[in-house]
Amino acid sequence: MILSLAPRRAASAVLFAAVMACAPASAADLKLARQVVEVSGAASSFKDIVAIFLDEAKRTFVRTNPELSGDLDQAIKTLMPEFEQRREQLLDQIAGAYAARFSDQELMEIKTFYETPTGAKLVKALPGVLQESYDKTNVWSRQMSQDVVTRLREELKKKGHDM
Repeated sequence: MILSLAPRRAASAVLFAAVMACAPASAADLKLARQVVEVSGAASSFKDIVAIFLDEAKRTFVRTNPELSGDLDQAIKTLMPEFEQRREQLLDQIAGAYAARFSDQELMEIKTFYETPTGAKLVKALPGVLQESYDKTNVWSRQMSQDVVTRLREELKKKGHDM
């Protein structure tokens, strides 16, 4: 009995695509993706993350031992380079997320966009846009919640339920 090769070829193509989608990104892919992370402004959103963690830890220690403040400042200066490397590791992991989702060509197009005046404007404006969006979403959510409860009560009242 001769079986058609078309279903096997189709299955092989699907399997190959799945394997390629799961394949780790190459060093070149990661380098390009890291450039996208930098030029898109994503990296700058993490620029102070290490200092924030160290400062929070210092405040925790100083609350119960105020006399440690000076020694903690020295320890923080000593530890800063070590923890800055961890920030770099995080940025590399974020680049890996980009590399896993975009082809080289797409990453290049994204990078090229962010290098245009419009892309640079987006990077500069995005934090404000996101903050305004967050604020508007909070206002909208509160009003929506109130309106849903009010309307449900009205509908239940029509059915004889006084809430």
